[in-house]
Amino acid sequence: MRIGMDGANGVSDQERYAKLHEADAVKKAEQVEKPEDSGKADKGGMPVDEYIPSDPVKGLYRPGKDSDGNPKIDYIDPKKDVSPEAKADDKVSSDSKKSESTTTDTDKVDREIEKLKEKKARLEQEIRTAEDDQKKRLEQELHQVEAELAQKDNDNYRRQNAVVF
Repeated sequence: MRIGMDGANGVSDQERYAKLHEADAVKKAEQVEKPEDSGKADKGGMPVDEYIPSDPVKGLYRPGKDSDGNPKIDYIDPKKDVSPEAKADDKVSSDSKKSESTTTDTDKVDREIEKLKEKKARLEQEIRTAEDDQKKRLEQELHQVEAELAQKDNDNYRRQNAVVF
């Protein structure tokens, strides 16, 4: 007597499992071939999304502000008549743009740099007249001042620390 055989049919458990698995695979394949939705299908039988172009929208966009003052983009429909209010609003906004101006003040930064240059000159003078034990301390201080001056005496530093009003 064999183990794993059905006595009546002579079919092993493995063969029965293979047939069941094959039947499930056939059912799944049939479901894939018959898509439930009416969308188009590609060569593999899977549904595919389709792009349907619409008429392009023509109009004008302009920056604006909402009721809280936050920036937003306004759409102006060319099919609608432009109301006198909108024309007046455009005129007011263009007038306010013309009158706006800013001033950048770098006087504070320039004074700071000038003080560093004076301190450098003073330290160089003191080094020439100082004794050896004081000379080392003054030279270290001079190197610190020169490093700070190199860092601050440029256009980028002036722009970053300028006062704008």
